[in-house]
Amino acid sequence: VIPTYTHYEGHLCGSHLVDALYMVCGDRGFFYNPKRRGIVEQCCHRPCNFIDLQNYCN
Repeated sequence: VIPTYTHYEGHLCGSHLVDALYMVCGDRGFFYNPKRRGIVEQCCHRPCNFIDLQNYCN
């Protein structure tokens, strides 16, 4: 079950993080490089929210 990300704040890692980015960014797409720690540190190691995810949309 995928939560509603507009009201979500929590830890998202791996495929859950990618799924959340697809939901938030839609047709705009997103830039995700697992070798860069930015989004992983922001959303996997610490909780993130909808606004944090939107920052990675194209």
